[in-house]
Amino acid sequence: MKHFIWMMLLPISVLAQVDSSKTYFIELGEATVEGISHNPNFFSTNILAVPTKTLSDQGPSALINMTRQSPSLQLMSIGDHTMKPVIRGLGGYRTVTAYQGWRYDNLQGGADHGLDFPLLGIDHVEILPGPNSLALGTDAMGGVLYFSDLRPLESGNSNAFKLFGGTNGSPLSGQYDYVGSGKGIYYAGAYFGANPEYIDGDGDTVHGSHSRTASVRVLSEFKSGESNHKLKTSLVARTLGMPEGGHDHDDEPGDEPGHEEEEHGDQQVRNANISWESDRKFGNWVLRNITGFQSASRAEFEEHHEDEDEPGDEPGHEEEGPHIGFNLISATQTTSIQKAVSDNGLLTLGAQQQFRSLQNRADAEETIYPNKNQFQSALFAHISNTKGKNKTSAGLRGEIGGFSGASFLLNWVHSLNKNLDIQSRISYGTRGPQLEERFAYGTHIGAGRFEVGDSNLTPETLLNGEVNIGYNSKVFNLQVGAYYQFYNDFIHTSPNDDSGEWRFYYLQKDALLYGLEGRFGWNPTDRIHFHSVASLTVANDLDGLALPFIAPGRVSSHLLFKIIPEKFHAEIHYDFYAEQNRLSLTEQRFLEGATPSYGLWSATLTGEISSNFSWNVEILNATDVAYAHHLSLARALDIYQAGRQIRAGLSLKF
Repeated sequence: MKHFIWMMLLPISVLAQVDSSKTYFIELGEATVEGISHNPNFFSTNILAVPTKTLSDQGPSALINMTRQSPSLQLMSIGDHTMKPVIRGLGGYRTVTAYQGWRYDNLQGGADHGLDFPLLGIDHVEILPGPNSLALGTDAMGGVLYFSDLRPLESGNSNAFKLFGGTNGSPLSGQYDYVGSGKGIYYAGAYFGANPEYIDGDGDTVHGSHSRTASVRVLSEFKSGESNHKLKTSLVARTLGMPEGGHDHDDEPGDEPGHEEEEHGDQQVRNANISWESDRKFGNWVLRNITGFQSASRAEFEEHHEDEDEPGDEPGHEEEGPHIGFNLISATQTTSIQKAVSDNGLLTLGAQQQFRSLQNRADAEETIYPNKNQFQSALFAHISNTKGKNKTSAGLRGEIGGFSGASFLLNWVHSLNKNLDIQSRISYGTRGPQLEERFAYGTHIGAGRFEVGDSNLTPETLLNGEVNIGYNSKVFNLQVGAYYQFYNDFIHTSPNDDSGEWRFYYLQKDALLYGLEGRFGWNPTDRIHFHSVASLTVANDLDGLALPFIAPGRVSSHLLFKIIPEKFHAEIHYDFYAEQNRLSLTEQRFLEGATPSYGLWSATLTGEISSNFSWNVEILNATDVAYAHHLSLARALDIYQAGRQIRAGLSLKF
């Protein structure tokens, strides 16, 4: 802890790549997912917008680059190929991801289930920390991660082809992007990437750390009468290895002494996501509608599995069915009306319906979750007003269905001067237990444990208070915040060996969570930028016992030097993660002691050969550190994450 506090006080600035001259479409708000801000200082109040990198591989692992910009965001991962967002120390169902304008659902509660889509057609990512969203549901206790799509070009069209490759498990990938103007299809993209097994910092090959990802995405825009419409479609197919590893607790009753699992097999993920958005004006009101549908299937195989028959297979040869296999159907529909009130205010009224259906595959060997449906219906209202140096907002949401609950938020922002703002917020959230938490029963080989749900779980509630101070100028920007949260009936897992097996049970207990986070940027010249982010979260129940799987404290620093403006620049990153020695009972069983602290150095060179041809070279974990993030499944399996990696990319526009 002393080491971490000392690191937070170091005068090492971090490089910010957020271009303050660019106009961002701020789509994420407390009660709306559509709006426009031309003022970069808008970010300092409650939303951080992070542009996606265009010269690095944009597969699912691209989220790693986002964590260097936001103090609130960290990632759970497996073998560097599956990423699950964690905001303010919390992940799973407590962090909502919005993709194609609505909630992305891929069994977020599973330790190994994450965001499986590449960043095709994504312009930037907006991060709203804390339980502050009404349109997407205030069960986002940690916060919301919103993937904002590209807009059509003002005129003409462009094509881009990108190739990436590297060493030691880096993705070998290709990506094609078409962006056009006018109505109709204005974006079409395709991505294919393959990650081979990697070698960790100790020089050991981590078997089962491979993956393959294939995806296509199409965005279109059209007009019908007085209504504007957007249609968005994406398809993703992934094969994921489950890294070999484990510990003594993995032995099942009856195993011979010294028994070890030889292979953890593969997972297959298939995901289809479709959304339709429309808006229309009726006098002073704007009517908006977002309808989304998602089908996410997942199968886990105990041994290496191929989609097609292998050469030499006998006629009629068939692969054995999966250990577990299921399909999750999700659908949502949100309708809202908005009207300007007073001089600088906005009133929003809305209704939302959400549906989830979990269905098991008939050929699965084991059924962890029963076939179940869950439906939620909600109403929400929100009003905001700006008067002089003060901006206030308030909102309320109530819902019924699989669980009932109510949520509210109160927010006040005061501008002390043109550069300095102070924000205070009080919010209350309700999160109902999901199907997986209520009915899980079986061995989840992707997570490496036997899980037991509880059908009697009740909704957990959260009271959140926070204060943020933000300073923005052309040279400096600084944001510092503190938050305090009280949970009633916090849902978590705890192990129990009374059954003779290593099982994890879903339980509830009152809890506290509090923390600090900050961002600091310095732009001394047009060619040099520094940026730093830091965060620390502490969470425990009322008996003082730590809550499970809380992100460790960290400091990330980033330096950008434009050697030749617009032509050639260099970047240096340093990411420090503090020791996590506050372990819950679950982690004391699942892990073998505290997660040590570590620091990672990385660097990037980016150049432009011509206006249409660019390149980049990147080195990650340059000092070849043997490490595992506290939230990584690699940590639970007693294996390390990738050692030194070197990557290169080419981008051609035509």
